[in-house]
Amino acid sequence: MTRQVLYNARLLDPETGLDAVGGVVVEDGVFADVGEHVTIESVKGADGHDCAGKALAPGLIDMRVTTGEPGSEHRETLASASRAAVGGGITSMVVMPDTEPVIDTPALIEYIRRTGEAQNVLNRVYPSGALTVGLEGDRMSELALMSKAGAILFSNGDKPLRSTNLVRRSLQYAKGVGARVMLRPDDAELSTGSMNASAFAARLGLRGLPVQAEWIGLQRDLTLAEMTQCPIIIDQVTTGRSFDFITDARKRALDITVTAAAHSLYFNELDIGDGTRDPDKAYLTYCKVNPPFRSESDRLSLIEALRSGALDIIVSAHNPQPPEDKRLPFDEASFGAAGLETLLSALTTLADEPEYELDLLSVLKAVTLNPAEVLGLPQGRLKKDAPADIMIFDPRTPWKCEREKLRSRSGNSPFDGRLLTGRVLKTMIAGKWVFDRARDETS
Repeated sequence: MTRQVLYNARLLDPETGLDAVGGVVVEDGVFADVGEHVTIESVKGADGHDCAGKALAPGLIDMRVTTGEPGSEHRETLASASRAAVGGGITSMVVMPDTEPVIDTPALIEYIRRTGEAQNVLNRVYPSGALTVGLEGDRMSELALMSKAGAILFSNGDKPLRSTNLVRRSLQYAKGVGARVMLRPDDAELSTGSMNASAFAARLGLRGLPVQAEWIGLQRDLTLAEMTQCPIIIDQVTTGRSFDFITDARKRALDITVTAAAHSLYFNELDIGDGTRDPDKAYLTYCKVNPPFRSESDRLSLIEALRSGALDIIVSAHNPQPPEDKRLPFDEASFGAAGLETLLSALTTLADEPEYELDLLSVLKAVTLNPAEVLGLPQGRLKKDAPADIMIFDPRTPWKCEREKLRSRSGNSPFDGRLLTGRVLKTMIAGKWVFDRARDETS
């Protein structure tokens, strides 16, 4: 493989805190050298790439991506998700098990891995396994065999688990076999609405999803984590009070990782529309997600948790839905939003707002180093011998999100029509360029 030097870049490394002009040397798919001392003159016999002062950071690691493969390829395939991902700087993604059939056997884990290889998927794909058979919440899946086949974590997807005893047994078993478990904090009996339960929902005539459902589910899962001493990943927290419970649990030395969706930091419940007769402002189903957009105070609490480090990981929560499933009355429309191409931009836009006091390195840490460490992956850092998974981006470039121009097979983005700041220019995986925006937009 050709030796390459990427120079004149703003190096951003969340692991070391490096934010300085320098370069990286890439050889045989890994970093051979990184630092301020790397210039085109300092490296002999290498192909040079002038980054022109743009930011160079580790590629993003997205821990929650739902596709339609197998079974609903019209929504998204692994290949189409991959194309969208690299356009958003995502070099690694964990795909969820809620497909048709559900990814709940070693054979289906292997299918995801082999399909990715056969289709020449651009980025790294890591399959997750269903925590329960068919995601039905009745029987625990065979976690050990799926782990051996390559499942990187286990989740019940978007379906809350009703059985406390099943969760307990699953955590006990997972701890014994060293499997990672990701749990949605939710109460199935209360989660029967379509948006955040509030006076605003009542005014719009919509059934509410109460914050109490998250709190009840979270307290149960934290109690069982303490009971079993099993590390857990809390999937998509949306409320400020949830962090009170999490902070208390961490004081008892529980191993807890917390994630939130990028759109939960960006939108609040008012963004679903004003209920007027204007079809562009009434009931915006592209903003119908589960868990839902919460109050403005909860949104600000998530930003504060990210700033303080209480919130560990940001995910895209990519869940593509075809237009026919979104262009329905709000209550009838499917949950889900496309998020691969807006993950970075949502965060850089927030970091660009002085009122939030977010620095770029802290934001990047939540989508690079932190998920890498939780998943035990070597990427997510600019370090000698680490995989050369890189994105080059301009954190200040403004652009308008337009669903027609998204690379995802389904364009149901809540950011549609929004002006964002920060855009990926090029993406490299294992030393190979897999995305070039300039070439992409002119082809």
